[in-house]
Amino acid sequence: MNYLLPRFSRFVINAALPCITILGVSNVLAQAPPGPLPQATSKDTPAGSETNAPPPNVPRTKNLAGTWRLNVDDSDDPRKKLQQAHGSSRGGQGGGRRSGGMGGGWPGGRHIGRGTGSGESDSDREKMQLFLQPAQQLVVVQKEPEIDFTDDDDRKFAFYTDNRKIEKSKEPTHQEFAAKWDQFRLVAEGKDPGGNKYERSYEVLAGNQQLRETLFLKVGRNNTEIAIHYVYDLVSPAHSAAPTSR
Repeated sequence: MNYLLPRFSRFVINAALPCITILGVSNVLAQAPPGPLPQATSKDTPAGSETNAPPPNVPRTKNLAGTWRLNVDDSDDPRKKLQQAHGSSRGGQGGGRRSGGMGGGWPGGRHIGRGTGSGESDSDREKMQLFLQPAQQLVVVQKEPEIDFTDDDDRKFAFYTDNRKIEKSKEPTHQEFAAKWDQFRLVAEGKDPGGNKYERSYEVLAGNQQLRETLFLKVGRNNTEIAIHYVYDLVSPAHSAAPTSR
């Protein structure tokens, strides 16, 4: 009889263990807060894949040097701008051009946006079209106080920021301008083919990946002010060259 007691005790203990385990798990689940159970983080998940860090803030610069390509989508259509100004200068009596002259809404002659009734020549209209048409690509070399712009037609525009006297150039493919810095904007004034004053400026936009050219001019009989913006994307940067001695 005595030798049966140990075997009976082991039987009772083995039978009771599963019950104790089930009761313990039930108590843990009963005490757990409502909601899904926390899951262990997978070791296969790469670090930082859940959130992308924002790009660092890049300070704006006055360095315009580099190669820039026209972004048509971000740029203004000069024909639409001039048609709008044409409508405003006529007191809202329609913004369309008269028949004849340059196609596609381009202005002609001395009175920008007035139509073709002022007797301007084909040469004048061509000059005005070239004046307003943006370059497809700009190469900028900056060597303060001189900043040189060369377009895809091999025309060169030199801007000087040292208050020197600029002589009028007779070569249409090489023009010089007195310019100044207005914060991040390089600003110069000139005269269009009709003899009217205009202002042209260049600035690198936030992020330093785009260059904006802005043309301010007055058009029509009422001298309606318009601004035409051309935006260029950075193709390849370049460093400023050392100032040249003259």
